[in-house]
Amino acid sequence: MGADAPERAGDAVMAAVGAIAARIRELEPEARADEPDAVHQLRTHVRRLRSVLAAYRPLFDEARVEHLRRAYREFGADLGVVRDLEVRVGFAEEALDGFAGETAAMRDRLVDGPRVEYGVAHARLVELMDGARAVARAAELEAFCADPPFAPGADAAAVPALNGLLASEAKRAVRRARAADDSLERLHRARKAARRLRYAAEAVSAPPAEVLGDAARELGAAGERIHDLLGDQRDALVFARHARRAGAHAAHHGETAEGYDRLASAAESTAARHLAEFPDAAQELRRARDRFAKSIG
Repeated sequence: MGADAPERAGDAVMAAVGAIAARIRELEPEARADEPDAVHQLRTHVRRLRSVLAAYRPLFDEARVEHLRRAYREFGADLGVVRDLEVRVGFAEEALDGFAGETAAMRDRLVDGPRVEYGVAHARLVELMDGARAVARAAELEAFCADPPFAPGADAAAVPALNGLLASEAKRAVRRARAADDSLERLHRARKAARRLRYAAEAVSAPPAEVLGDAARELGAAGERIHDLLGDQRDALVFARHARRAGAHAAHHGETAEGYDRLASAAESTAARHLAEFPDAAQELRRARDRFAKSIG
C-alpha cells in the first residue's frame, strides 16, 4: 500500500473516481476544440469511469451508480461516433501509404469522404456537449464526488475489500475469455470484460489510490493486452468492411474494385494475426488471475 493510500475501501475508490472525473473535466474543452487525440482520451476516461464504478459498485448505492453509469454510457456512445471515424481515417491513411494501386477516387472514398463525415460528427458532438443533458451529467458526477453515496461495505478495510472485488472481476474476465471463439459478439464481450478488469486494477494500484500492489498491476497488464489486441482486430475488420463497401460503390460507377479488395484482404489478414495472439493473451490472463488469487490467500 502506498504511504498516503486511503485506508477505507470506499475512500480508495473515490480517490480514483475523483482523479478520473478531474481528467474528464480537463479533456472536455480539448475535445470540443478537436485537439489531437482529445476525443480518444476523453472517450477512454469515460470508459474508465464506468468500469471503475461497475467493478466497485457494492461499495455504493446501486441506483446512484447505475444512473451515473447510464449517463456516461450515452456520452461514450456520442464520443464513439466521432472516434470511430477518426480511427477509420487513420487506418485508411496507413493502408494507402505506399500502396501501389492507389487512385484519387480511392483516397476520396477511403480518406477524404470519412474526414468530412468526421467534421460533421464532431460538430454534432460539440452541440451535445453544450446541451442540457451534458450539464446534468457533469452535475451528477460532481455531486457523486462531493458526497459519495457509500454503502455499508465502504467502511471496510481497503486491502481485503478491494482484493475481493478485483478477484471477482478477474474471474469474470477469464470466464469471458474462455467463452470467446471466432464470434465477434463473444470476442467483444471478452474485450469489454478485459477492459473493465484493466481499469479496475489500475484504479487501486496507482496513485492516488495505490492500495494494491504488483499482483493487481499484473492483472491490469493482462487485461490491457487483451483489450488492445481485440481492439486492433476490430479496427482492422471495420476497415476491411468499409473498403469492400467502397469497392462495391466504385464498381457500381464503372470503376475497378480490385484495389479496394486488395486493401480489404490485407486488413483481414491483419485482423487474423491479432486474433491468433488471443489464446496466448488469454492464458496470460489466467496466470495473472491465479497469481493474484494466491497473493490474497
